[in-house]
Amino acid sequence: MAGYLIAAVAFVLPLAMAATGLGRPRAVLGGGTVLAFVSFVGLVAARAENGQGQKIVPVWFLAGLVALLYVIWCGGLALGMRLRRGRSRA
Repeated sequence: MAGYLIAAVAFVLPLAMAATGLGRPRAVLGGGTVLAFVSFVGLVAARAENGQGQKIVPVWFLAGLVALLYVIWCGGLALGMRLRRGRSRA
């Protein structure tokens, strides 16, 4: 359930920022990049270990999850920019 909430926020936040014009697209992408990097570093640092001290979740899997969230972030931004453009033409 938490993953759905995180994905929804990762989509809605840049969508709202782009649709209302609160953030420039470059700044929203930059903020998403910083957020993705910080969350990746935090996830890698907090990986769980099994009884022998081996990491359970591989780094490539965490990188894929963060990349997927970044794609969702960029999709929200793209849709928000399209909504704003469409509203300004009408």
